Amino acid sequence: MKEMNADASGPTPEFVQLLTASQSAMYAFIVSLLGGVNDAHDVLQEANMKLCRKCSEYDPNQPFLRWAYAFARFEVMACRKRSQRSRLVLDDALLETFADEVEESSDDADRRLKVLETCMERMTPPQRELIAARYGRGEAVQDIASRLSRSENAMAALFYRLRKLLADCVQSVLGNEVRA
Repeated sequence: MKEMNADASGPTPEFVQLLTASQSAMYAFIVSLLGGVNDAHDVLQEANMKLCRKCSEYDPNQPFLRWAYAFARFEVMACRKRSQRSRLVLDDALLETFADEVEESSDDADRRLKVLETCMERMTPPQRELIAARYGRGEAVQDIASRLSRSENAMAALFYRLRKLLADCVQSVLGNEVRA
């Protein structure tokens, strides 16, 4: 594995790639802790700067997002301390509990997404293409039906069956993981 930590020259390209890929998840995490978008960009910026300064401490064998969430959490607390004048400020214990819950649900969402990708790989290529057209590219059912010379109702029913197939697969895989 390539060394991910920085030397005196700053973060490595691999570190920057991880940081860049985590921006939307970190922003959502920060917004959920702040209870809104006010100050979220500033807090994200502060967290990013601290992450870059501390990049040499990152262990690439650990999940990057969990490490980044810790920095974001501390920056949210610092932001809250700066805005203590506001009457609607959560206490730190409640914020910690909430942060833990959001972190766990984020981990669950990541796991479910990986399982969904696995389930999609089990589908036939034409099924995957239909899913990609409808949900990946956002094509309308009517347009897909027209292109395939099928009725709109038939396509809607097919998409229902494909969604159900994927949902059943995800639930089955996750259920098997819980039992294992």
